[in-house]
Amino acid sequence: MASLIYHSGALGDFITTLPAIARWREDRPGERLILLGRPAHASIATPPFDETWDAEAPVFSPLFSGSVTTDSPLAGRLGKVTSALLFAASSSSLAESLARVGVREIVRQDPFPTSAIHVIDYHLSLFPLRDRGEDRIPRIRIPELESQDVVAIHTGSGSAGKNWPRERYIQLAARLIERGERIAWIVGPAETGLEPFPGGDVWRSLTLPWLAARLARCRLYVGNDSGVTHLAAAAGCPTVALFGQSDPGVWAPRGVRVRILGAGSHGMRSIELEDVLRACEVFLKVK
Repeated sequence: MASLIYHSGALGDFITTLPAIARWREDRPGERLILLGRPAHASIATPPFDETWDAEAPVFSPLFSGSVTTDSPLAGRLGKVTSALLFAASSSSLAESLARVGVREIVRQDPFPTSAIHVIDYHLSLFPLRDRGEDRIPRIRIPELESQDVVAIHTGSGSAGKNWPRERYIQLAARLIERGERIAWIVGPAETGLEPFPGGDVWRSLTLPWLAARLARCRLYVGNDSGVTHLAAAAGCPTVALFGQSDPGVWAPRGVRVRILGAGSHGMRSIELEDVLRACEVFLKVK
């Protein structure tokens, strides 16, 4: 028997589903777990998925168009699936398609909450309440790697409105360098064309497992409301997360050492350099 998980959203959104996916797996011991989503995201999940199906592959398009038939090769491929957890909008035809090919148990939840509840708690609301607080922190796979002993900075996100001004990140890096810290700039597709970053190393387009491994061994991470920030927090890195547009009560990354700056309502420019520096120093005071 196998159970299917569907999630095709952004990295940060996927990370927030991991506690719920862990509960789903725990309730189905012995079943194989299949992710229908983004293969890169599956690479950080722990325990790992048994299989990963790329949701954007043409073979799966009939599931989303509602055109899958019970005698199709795709239906045969889904014959081993007995249950499914879908992070999908109500307008999606995925649940109906899976039911048509014989999936008996289907649980669907809209990907995003519509009320002021933290997104991880929202996903966990699918399950009976438990008091184990550690279950509300995402767990990811982290390859072994030597200590990095750097402060990692990521200036991007999925939206320009979520980004603290780049010049302030540069000022922050300069101040940290003055006090003897090494800087590593995380550069992904969203930061293309914004280089060079002054001072420090550049981590460019790393795979998610290796980025997680480096973050897990950093002295500190500073970034916006982004998938990389959720990754840093889940990796256990001391994290300073800046919020000026989205509500941190809903979207703040969860980890064992996370500090949130900004109320998510006054814009990123309302976050002062000195405030960020003080938050960094709380984590860096012991070297």
